Amino acid sequence: MLFSRSFKHCLIGFLLLFSTASNAGLITNIATETVRYSILSQNPWGNFRWTASYDIGFVNQDLLIDVDVYLDGYEPGSALRDIWEDGIESIWSNAFDLSDGTYFYDTVFNVDWLSTDVGADHTVIVYEGDGNVNLVQWYTGKPSGYAYSRQGVVAAHEFGHMIGLFDEYNGGALNPDGLIRNNSIMGRNLSSPRTDHFDAFLEWAQVNSGVASLALVADSGVDNYFVSEPSSLVILLLSICIVLFIKTESRRNHIEVSGRSLFA
Repeated sequence: MLFSRSFKHCLIGFLLLFSTASNAGLITNIATETVRYSILSQNPWGNFRWTASYDIGFVNQDLLIDVDVYLDGYEPGSALRDIWEDGIESIWSNAFDLSDGTYFYDTVFNVDWLSTDVGADHTVIVYEGDGNVNLVQWYTGKPSGYAYSRQGVVAAHEFGHMIGLFDEYNGGALNPDGLIRNNSIMGRNLSSPRTDHFDAFLEWAQVNSGVASLALVADSGVDNYFVSEPSSLVILLLSICIVLFIKTESRRNHIEVSGRSLFA
């Protein structure tokens, strides 16, 4: 059965209204900017100073934090570079999402290895063999006494310094409050990121999107933003369309039956 022209127009209007209402308030793209600042950690065992540097923006509904690193010194090889990259991106990107209560946004961390220091956020000097790793020197063997299999996790820890985080273990570059938290990617156990590690990114997203209700939630997958249920206005419009369609079809059927009876 073909739909009447009026019903088709009504249905098209409903779909357009639903599409507009569904995506109202959805954050799509915010221009990327470079964040760069100096950090000083003062401790009884010494002072530490370094520079945090990264690019941050909203790209295709993802909060993207991008860091370009120039690997100088010994050539680590593609296999180890891939281990470092996978460790960094998987640990940081799979920790938390952002949500305003209706929509969810992935937080995506990306690291690129540069062949020159031009445009690099950070420079890391690579050494062959075992050794104590820090922000600016990495080793191809056992890093800081950990097994070689922990290379990716150790890289994720050092990446934390690149994006502005302190150590959370005795003897490290602690924050002014002296926070010790071993069960953390920045702690002795090198476990996982914590919500406060994302404070700067969350604040940036709130300010630049104008959505103050954004908050961190547990990661729940990729491209998982949620479109809200249709509003009461949209539901009312659809109901009117259905009623009009039923009345139109009922009147048409009545006319057809009456017409046939005249010539029976």
